[in-house]
Amino acid sequence: MIPPEPFLLSPDSRAAYAIWSRLLSCLVTESLLRAFYLPLPPNVPGPATGIMVILSTNLISEKPQITRALVASDIYAIVPLYREPVLKEETFLQKHGKSVALVDPLDMLPEIYELMEDSLLHPVSASGSDFQAAVFSVLTPPPWKLSMAFLSRIDDPILLWSRFANELVLPTEQKDAIRNELASSLFWQKLAYENAPACPSIDSPSIDWEQSLVEGHPTHPMHRARMLPTDMNLYDWSHPKIHFVRVPRSSLSILGQTRNAPDDGSAVIMPVHEIQLDTVLAKFSDAQALDPRIHVVALAQSSTRTVLVPELASMSLKLSVGVKISSALRTISHYTADFGPRFSEIVVPKLSIDRNLLSVECEPASAVYRGVDPDLAKHFTAILRNYYQPRPGENTIVCAALLESGHAGSPKGVSAVEYTFGLDTVEKKVQFLDHYLRVACQALIPPLIHNGVAFEAHAQNVLARIDTTTGRLLGFVIRDLGGLRIHPPTLIKSIGTEFAFLEGHCIATQTVEEAYPKFYHTFIHNHVQRLIRVLGMHYDGSGWEILRRHLTEIIPADHGLYKAWLDPSSSEVSGKCLMRMRLQGSYRDHVYSPFPNMIHYRGTRLTLSE
Repeated sequence: MIPPEPFLLSPDSRAAYAIWSRLLSCLVTESLLRAFYLPLPPNVPGPATGIMVILSTNLISEKPQITRALVASDIYAIVPLYREPVLKEETFLQKHGKSVALVDPLDMLPEIYELMEDSLLHPVSASGSDFQAAVFSVLTPPPWKLSMAFLSRIDDPILLWSRFANELVLPTEQKDAIRNELASSLFWQKLAYENAPACPSIDSPSIDWEQSLVEGHPTHPMHRARMLPTDMNLYDWSHPKIHFVRVPRSSLSILGQTRNAPDDGSAVIMPVHEIQLDTVLAKFSDAQALDPRIHVVALAQSSTRTVLVPELASMSLKLSVGVKISSALRTISHYTADFGPRFSEIVVPKLSIDRNLLSVECEPASAVYRGVDPDLAKHFTAILRNYYQPRPGENTIVCAALLESGHAGSPKGVSAVEYTFGLDTVEKKVQFLDHYLRVACQALIPPLIHNGVAFEAHAQNVLARIDTTTGRLLGFVIRDLGGLRIHPPTLIKSIGTEFAFLEGHCIATQTVEEAYPKFYHTFIHNHVQRLIRVLGMHYDGSGWEILRRHLTEIIPADHGLYKAWLDPSSSEVSGKCLMRMRLQGSYRDHVYSPFPNMIHYRGTRLTLSE
């Protein structure tokens, strides 16, 4: 269920809410800041049932239990919540409230407050409101000492970031870089709201669904950041031009369809994304641009750097784009270029998958500049990827698009999945989710169980195959082989064939258990959780109950994955930390910390008074 309140805001305010709610979600869930949940009195008007009090950075060290009274300067922000967030399981009673383990942006009302003690500094406040009275009715002595404080509403995500960064004493360069990324995300999100696309129909071309995303990543604070060169204020990401350069064959490592071509110095024509053209020509002296009039206009998929070229039938093209999108520079490493074609040829045909339920978009060929530092080579890479061809009466829809809302002309607060499939009753939603999760588990989990292969199954990498006549889900397509995690011994034993990994490739894990967090983060945390939430089946736990049932059916009780996810003792999992990674300047090496295992989430029940 998507709350209706954000859709009543102006594009500026709604974009600010999209950024700060994601920022706070990461700061709290990744334990960068502590937070308490306190229920509000049942007679408070409005949709909020409680508040989340986020504490300042100086409280991080006061663990595990805070015994002193907290004052206004101890509080970073106060956010009203629609319902109780996911709480920590603690063996002791916290005097100040229940500790928050995970909070999702959809939990938060589009309101955020700070505590002030000088009304002259902030004349516009919530002073005197029913909400303020309700807040202070639960923030009472002795655990709270707030007699001179009042609430002041704020909504600037850049200000929130600066307050956090200043308290943390980050280096100025890093602090400014993240601030600029947040500002870019704010700018592009506002633009997306102002120019929201219409929601495609069930039989619309797949590319229309790819380009229908209004928000994108559900929890990343820099989800809309596009760090373009300063002389480019706007850019049409949906229709990029693909230019071409000539480069000696001897300068490239080519795998796939042309791997047997003689290495005689003859020229190869390489496609280059228009944003990357100047970088390629500046960094690679033997690359010569063809006449700029020789170009094609491509159609970008939701990942932006993977495009469809009309002249390239049944194939998509993934290109380096030397621009930070979200918080990572979107180039393509030599590891990825080397891995995709070989994995597609050697491993995919032998994977333990039901091919009626799952298809893999293989990568038959790649090219990357050779003989230079890998950090340079990644700027000049191209990968060819098979583009799944729907059968008659079938269509493919990128799953991320189904989780979106706010399309032009669509009912406010109704997700694309509800709108497209007519899920207008609880019964229809339950039936859809049950079938979706059953097919998804049967399609995507066997490679992890039997081959030690964790696909990067977030909603942008997974396509739903839909019967356009009945609207029934038929199966899935998985794509993008660059972000897998694989335990080599398990893989090699299962397929009966040797498969080599480049030394240092982060895709290879030391143990099979190390592959589990990648799949949990992408499939459970970002994909399934969002679907359960938009269908209104999170808070009562019903969606998670359905997931548990299907996971139990597919994962053997004696398998390590069962112990990691389904055993009653597995209350926590290793969760990927987006903000911790950014603070550490990490992209390829993921940073994990304990997250609540949402597979075990039972939900909360509203009382009659609520």
